[in-house]
Amino acid sequence: MVTTLAMEADALRLLQRVVADAYDNWPGGDANEQACLLLMKNQLYAALMDHLFEMGSI
Repeated sequence: MVTTLAMEADALRLLQRVVADAYDNWPGGDANEQACLLLMKNQLYAALMDHLFEMGSI
């Protein structure tokens, strides 16, 4: 299943930073949750870079 989100670039940047921070400061626990955070971190980073590229910012 795929879910599509619409948000401003600042919100996307903040969401990516929060997920990256959650992954980087992983306290341990369910390995599936950690794997999900890594996937989300990478997908949000890709979305942010795509947005910045489309806007001519990079």
